[in-house]
Amino acid sequence: MVDLPAEVVTDILSRLSAKQLLRFRCVSKPWRTLIDSMDFIHLHLQNSLENKSHFGLIIRKDFQLYCVDFDSLEDVAELTHPLMCYNNRIRILGTCNGLLCICNVAGDVALWNPSTKKHRVLPFLPTGSNREPNRYFCGARVYGFGYEPVLDDYKLVSISQFIGLDYQSFESEVKVYSLRTNAWKEIESMPYVLCYTGKMGILVNNYLHWVVTRKLEPEETELIVGFDMGTERFQEVPIPDNVNHHFEMEVGVIENNLCIVANYQEEGDFEVWVMKEYGVKESWTRLFKIAHTRGTIKNVMPLAYSKAGQEVLFEQDHEKLVWYDLKSQRLKVVRLRGMPRPFEAMVFVGSLAPLTVGNRGKNWKNRESRDDKNKKRDDFLSEGFKLVL
Repeated sequence: MVDLPAEVVTDILSRLSAKQLLRFRCVSKPWRTLIDSMDFIHLHLQNSLENKSHFGLIIRKDFQLYCVDFDSLEDVAELTHPLMCYNNRIRILGTCNGLLCICNVAGDVALWNPSTKKHRVLPFLPTGSNREPNRYFCGARVYGFGYEPVLDDYKLVSISQFIGLDYQSFESEVKVYSLRTNAWKEIESMPYVLCYTGKMGILVNNYLHWVVTRKLEPEETELIVGFDMGTERFQEVPIPDNVNHHFEMEVGVIENNLCIVANYQEEGDFEVWVMKEYGVKESWTRLFKIAHTRGTIKNVMPLAYSKAGQEVLFEQDHEKLVWYDLKSQRLKVVRLRGMPRPFEAMVFVGSLAPLTVGNRGKNWKNRESRDDKNKKRDDFLSEGFKLVL
């Protein structure tokens, strides 16, 4: 290895998994400096995303989180997350570049890298304090987590929807957390009604997406709204013309493409559509359809293509993972040892992404020294009294 050019060594190391790289930091001081540098961390993440390597699934059930390697889809391994479990429940607010954003019922929110075992607890977020309780009640609260590349910043978006007691009016409170500033700020409200209270924002093309309507009406047409991570503004995303609009719609992401799942409840059919070119209405393409003849299926959510691109892995009814063959249209259930039920699954990439931003080229030791002030609070929230309310 001594005789190899430095760029060759860098290229070889950048193709290894985060778990291997953490071990190889002990080989020598030059290797440790290289692996800890932000340039290498970005290179490793870029290689993983381009080559579809080091991907896995994060699986959630109540207060437990699990992971499984995407290439093998064999054994499920439990993860030890960093938040206390009040009332035995943890939510995943989003995942991006190897970081998970998780939350417990007490409102503690943490950014966490399961590969490096590092985490950071966010400042507390108060909501709805300026609204009269005799006029509005909180009807929904959703989040979205993602990366803004221009400013090299991770952001968490919180949308709280307040419904008038007469069910004729609504207000929204939108707040954005920036990892760069480590602070929340309130921005312009969202002029739409959230359709699903438990659905977190789907990140595609630096936009977070939710299903909404324009009015508080039962038969109001469902739309997709996108939140621009850069400008911090909302805008509508066109949906396909050639779909029957009498359906329940969910948004998802597959291979960095926005997708929608159209649930035709009366017929019992599901259609999955993919937007091949973001923002271009004509680029919507139907990926596959599952007819009611397949049996009783209540919900599907596409997760990823196979390596060859001939199959799509989707989550069915929060009970099983299923491969759909795009050519033969056959379904094949994935059998996983240790798989919990019911569950929620999402795609995850292993990375060395740190919990600070704006320090490319500096090593972790220098970056993390500035976070020592938060260590006591983080440790209390993550490793302190294990209370169950």
